Amino acid sequence: MTLSARTLLMTAALPVLAGCVQDTASYMIDGDRNHSIVIMRSQDWFWSGNVALAITAARQPDCLGGLNVKGVPRATDLVLHRAPEEYAEPIYILDIAGVDYAVSTVSCRVQKFAQAPADPGPVIGRFKESEGKFQFVAAGK
Repeated sequence: MTLSARTLLMTAALPVLAGCVQDTASYMIDGDRNHSIVIMRSQDWFWSGNVALAITAARQPDCLGGLNVKGVPRATDLVLHRAPEEYAEPIYILDIAGVDYAVSTVSCRVQKFAQAPADPGPVIGRFKESEGKFQFVAAGK
């Protein structure tokens, strides 16, 4: 393959790769980057309207854990709630298109609720794409 043919082939592939997404947004608890909820989005194919999410609960250096969620529409806002104190340990509730997940930075676990909680607690903010950038936006901003 000649250099110009190779260049043309690589240039033709750029639009295919340009639609793919791999980005991360974080909610830092009490402003501490070592104590956070991190969500990484990945979209393998530009024609897919869905992303896979890697949800991570971190309290470094003590623990790190998470859960992967596939098939989430890319435009979905992920709503983060501070759960009421009725739970065995302090948790956050992450609403992903009507499906709720318990996120604990005490045990560093993320679990899907079998049934939606009656009261997810106040909204802290949203993980969302704004102007092409995935970010955490605090409530009221």
